[in-house]
Amino acid sequence: MDKFNATLEKFVLPVADKISNNNALQAISAGFLTILPITILGAIATLLGSLQIPVYQTFITTTGLKTVFGFIPAVTTNMLAIYTVFSIGKAMAERLGHKEQSLVAAIITLFVFLMMIPMGVSGIAAESKEVVVIAGALNTQFLGAPGLFTAILLGLLVPVIYNWIVERGWVIKMPEGVPPMVSNSFSGLIPAFIIAFLFAGVRYGFSLTSFGNFNAFLYNTIQSPLRGLAASPITFMLTLVLVSLFWFFGIHGGLIVMPIITALYTPLNLENLAALEAGLAMPNIITQSDWFVFGMIGGGGATLGFAIFLAFFAKSKRYKALGRLALPSSLVGINEPITFGAPIVMNPILFIPFTLTPLVSFGISYFLRVVGILTPLNGANIPTGTPVIFSALVAGGPIHALVQVGLIVLGFFIYYPFALMLDKRALADEQGE
Repeated sequence: MDKFNATLEKFVLPVADKISNNNALQAISAGFLTILPITILGAIATLLGSLQIPVYQTFITTTGLKTVFGFIPAVTTNMLAIYTVFSIGKAMAERLGHKEQSLVAAIITLFVFLMMIPMGVSGIAAESKEVVVIAGALNTQFLGAPGLFTAILLGLLVPVIYNWIVERGWVIKMPEGVPPMVSNSFSGLIPAFIIAFLFAGVRYGFSLTSFGNFNAFLYNTIQSPLRGLAASPITFMLTLVLVSLFWFFGIHGGLIVMPIITALYTPLNLENLAALEAGLAMPNIITQSDWFVFGMIGGGGATLGFAIFLAFFAKSKRYKALGRLALPSSLVGINEPITFGAPIVMNPILFIPFTLTPLVSFGISYFLRVVGILTPLNGANIPTGTPVIFSALVAGGPIHALVQVGLIVLGFFIYYPFALMLDKRALADEQGE
């Protein structure tokens, strides 16, 4: 076991350190965390307008509430790329050391994103049935899920270019005594001009290709294949294993893996929410919501069942006290008391259920969706701190909540023999003392 641990430390820890210190991944994580109120607001409004209860639908339709609910997702989830590009651009500028100019860099990033969206929309007139073209309209297709990868990429790339220009001193320096807000604005003028003409050339270049525009190129060559990768249960299960592996070494696995999860699965969340709002079948079996609803019930390692054992069935004073301390936080997906108190860190006994339980929980829920017993989760963003059962009700429904309860019970029995072993050892030590 010592050789195994030494091998893992040699190869895993350096990778974990690089990921945790990576500016791009940290900017993505910080950016999506900043816009969390927008994503939750849009999801809740979509759910309120889409609950398929006949009496409820009749009520909100006749009272006009359905129209009111529809105003919110139209400018939140359906335009999430706008918020994302600004937020990630600001976070990336801060990571690069431009905290005072981060707002300027974020605005320039947003400008580039909007400039890369093709102008002009067309449609068929309802009365004449003729094709109508509006040349001055902004195509909203890439403001939502299809443009999310573009938003992430530009949110990372534009601040890097901005940083490269500033580091070479190509800025307008104002005299001392000028208010910082004015000084920062003028210092961004030259970088803004360079970036604007650079990406204007990029946009024109893509207009000459078969793709037609930059967004279509990214969507067809990168985002679409990534969507296929995210749709595979193997990909999701691999992320669950990585979280457990990092936690085994005392590294917060969720913080490391979450930026990857967010980038891969947020577009799938938005697609399911859009389908729910339109009354269509949700296209994606796996979404980011799976992380807290089925994969990480109680936190990393799906330790809620373990916490229940410690709180109610442990006989040693040590583990009974730990269980009672950790259970309330585990009910809302926070399990640091368990991971460090048990401990799970560098504990080969608990590493097995800590890795196995999330895989089994997610695997069963995925199978139930494939065979049609469960519907896909609706894509509602479930943040850390959402209570169990309630998370399943919001993202799925009563049946999903019932399945989640069953998975908690199953997790209890997966942890049971390992927890019992530790509890007996601790009890023997206490009696010996």
